[in-house]
Amino acid sequence: MTPSSSPIRLVGHQRRFAESVAQIDTELEFNSGAAVAARRDEVLAAAKAAYGPSEDYRGVRDAWDAVFPDGVYSAQGLADAKRSVEQGS
Repeated sequence: MTPSSSPIRLVGHQRRFAESVAQIDTELEFNSGAAVAARRDEVLAAAKAAYGPSEDYRGVRDAWDAVFPDGVYSAQGLADAKRSVEQGS
């Protein structure tokens, strides 16, 4: 078996979702919700380039969509995403 030539390790939807929620939460400590929301397209393009159409990409996308529904920061969305991560669902 030949090892993958990609340095990116795929970890799955839930782990990538949890990782993304944590990163978003950290960014929100330093920037406004509007400033962080404006990065969505940039972050998703980078995730798509790194992970392709994988569950990892969908985890990143779903995290951003949960916290920024319709492109606007939602404190309730962040709380729900964190709760989902804590419950492992």
